[in-house]
Amino acid sequence: MDLVVPLQSRRVKRALTVQKLNHAVPTVGLIFSGVQALQHGAQGFELLLAVVEIVTSAFLIVTLARSIRAARAAAPPAHTTHAHIDWVDIWAAGVLFAEAGERWHLRHHIARPIILNALLTLALGLAHGRMDAFRRRRRAMRLTADGIHIPGKPFRSFTARWGEIAGVTMADSSAEIRTHAGRVRRLDLADLENAAEVRVALKEAQRRVQSC
Repeated sequence: MDLVVPLQSRRVKRALTVQKLNHAVPTVGLIFSGVQALQHGAQGFELLLAVVEIVTSAFLIVTLARSIRAARAAAPPAHTTHAHIDWVDIWAAGVLFAEAGERWHLRHHIARPIILNALLTLALGLAHGRMDAFRRRRRAMRLTADGIHIPGKPFRSFTARWGEIAGVTMADSSAEIRTHAGRVRRLDLADLENAAEVRVALKEAQRRVQSC
């Protein structure tokens, strides 16, 4: 029976979260612009734009802060579910649309690059579930009837038949799969959110190696 276990790296999760910090850059200017418009008694479209600027920026900052806090957590919450929508990207798209509206209001100029970026960011946020599932499938350790496959950097994935494996060893924070030919694949268990699940899979790998 095939066994598939995603390798949920904390480092990768933190890196993806840090990349989203760029989304927060326009928020300071938009909040200042929105508050300034309200103080000057904005009406009509200017009032609507000011409210949108403040709301989208505030929600982006709060959502991004929660995302960073979750990425820094020592362990994932129990019964973790994988969201189908990335709200950081959704609110970031809102901020970009608000920025495009601000450009049009001040200069009567359609900021096509910003609008295109907003549409792309919105699409990424809505497609988060499918993209996350794809990443999880690619970053998954697979035990099949023939052998084991462990993903890695491009051209550095580890694949071996059971008969080629000399041993599977585990320590407190790491694991190692070594072949008779001297190839070695190490796993940093301390970095994995689902280390317990990976350990179970590696014990099954040990059993299959011993039965060869």
